[in-house]
Amino acid sequence: MLTPSEDMTYENPQELYLNRNKSVAKSFYRQLKNEGFTHQQIIELSTTLLDLVTEDLRDTVPVAAK
Repeated sequence: MLTPSEDMTYENPQELYLNRNKSVAKSFYRQLKNEGFTHQQIIELSTTLLDLVTEDLRDTVPVAAK
C-alpha cells in the first residue's frame, strides 16, 4: 500500500482542489447516466444546481450592498 506522499503529491493546493472537483463531477455524471438520465436531463439538473447556488449567493449579500 502506498503512503499518502507516494500515492499522489500535489505541490499546488489548487491542483488538488481541481482534481477533486473533476473526480466528484465524473462520479456524479456516471451515477446519473447509470440511473437513466438523458443528456438533456443532466443539463437541466446542472442548470437547476447553478440556479440554487445563485439564489444562495444572493441571500448572503448584505442588505446595504443590495
